[in-house]
Amino acid sequence: MTELPAVWVAELRDMFELIADPDGRAAALSEMAVAARRRQEVGDGQLCEMLELAEAGRLWALEHGG
Repeated sequence: MTELPAVWVAELRDMFELIADPDGRAAALSEMAVAARRRQEVGDGQLCEMLELAEAGRLWALEHGG
């Protein structure tokens, strides 16, 4: 369990969706991350990284979406 789930990473990289709805997209990414942890697909460290990346994506989208 060293890599982040490919499906989650693909969703994070969808810049169009991030810019269209930064808050909603970050919330969806966070929910996906927590669900992956519940399914034991990722560990605690990966969950933390995923949540941080979701927030970073939101902030990036807010900055570049205007």
